[in-house]
Amino acid sequence: MTTAVPQEPMCLLQRICKVASTPATTPTSAGSKPSYPPVSSIPRTSPSRLAAASPDAPSSPGDNADKDEDAAAQSTVLYLAYGSNLSAETFLGTRGIRPLSRVNVSAPSLTLVFDLPGLPYREPCFANSAPRKVPKLPDPSDPPKLPPVPPLPPPTSSACQSGSSVDLGWDKGLFGVVYEVTPEDYATIVATEGGGSSYADILTPCIPLPPRVSVPEKPPIDIPRPFLAHTLYYPDIPDAPDDDDDKDDDKDDPKKPQDPRKKWYWRFIRPNRRPDPAYAQPSARYLKLITDGAAEHELPDDYQRWLGGLRAYAPTTWRQRAGRWLLTALFLPVLLLFFLLSKRAANKEGKAPLWLGVTLGVIFHLLWTAYDGVLKPVFGDGERTQEEEEEEDGGGGGGTFRKKSWMGRFACTDEEKEGLLEHMD
Repeated sequence: MTTAVPQEPMCLLQRICKVASTPATTPTSAGSKPSYPPVSSIPRTSPSRLAAASPDAPSSPGDNADKDEDAAAQSTVLYLAYGSNLSAETFLGTRGIRPLSRVNVSAPSLTLVFDLPGLPYREPCFANSAPRKVPKLPDPSDPPKLPPVPPLPPPTSSACQSGSSVDLGWDKGLFGVVYEVTPEDYATIVATEGGGSSYADILTPCIPLPPRVSVPEKPPIDIPRPFLAHTLYYPDIPDAPDDDDDKDDDKDDPKKPQDPRKKWYWRFIRPNRRPDPAYAQPSARYLKLITDGAAEHELPDDYQRWLGGLRAYAPTTWRQRAGRWLLTALFLPVLLLFFLLSKRAANKEGKAPLWLGVTLGVIFHLLWTAYDGVLKPVFGDGERTQEEEEEEDGGGGGGTFRKKSWMGRFACTDEEKEGLLEHMD
């Protein structure tokens, strides 16, 4: 699995212009009907289609029925959605995807995190999948001796929930919806998630969940079999290696460059990542898309309760609101200009030229560097809700100031950017 030089800013620009050109009233406003079909109209994925995607599916070249199933399986794609694509407003409305079928699943090898940087003060972060860290089983011959657990202290007003599933007490894997879509629709999904260059398309094992309500005449007694589905995973690309990693092998090589600026250049090219990926909180608008989608698809109740307990970012001081307005006013004209350039220079697949993607990546690196060094000390915290008493007590920069970093990364989906132009007054 390889990851090309990121071009994710292109997706961000397309979403901003789409939001700027849409009227204030949305299709789901009161008194109007949505322009997309309800989630309930999408049928459940057939067991034969899931069996065709099973990693241990038997192959029988002489069976015509199996050939037909294999041909049908190759003509569609199973895509696992776990973030805002759970919402019908986003997936069916904004993106215009028309799934052929769907099934609720559990992906035990992944977990939900919020570590994709967006725009501070407005959309601090977005959802991503990450490998689930499963603790090792204890040795049966040497059971651990646990001391008595003291009672938990009452929560304080300054206690804030983070975007990490581990910090919030959720360690049951990722729950989502696997859509069966056409290759054309899947290409649209990949294009709106960074043009196929920022996200990595991976296969992850999924376990289908039984329907919440319905009792068939002949209930199935088979144990659900895992199958493989495509999903988009934003990996963490490591820092550029040192030039002298293999000094013993290359000390006599006069062509090997010894440029100390190599790492400095790499910080601009690589995808953005914040110093503490679990620090930022998603906006209330973005978090509502996920919770609404989980309710629409009737995901497990405990998972919905966990999602409902996540704390959203909200500006609590006039300085934070001023920083949000200033950041939007300064960067929006630049983003619109680059969007016009990318629209004319894009190829048939919707991918922008490499030079344009790198240029926009540098701009967003500078944005987050300016936030760490200037905006946060002046306007307050733009990633995490700042308690009002912290401002009154002279919090200065809005809480603990974290170290600067040229590294960061951000998401690129339609709905994730719809809140960038809201509340500009």
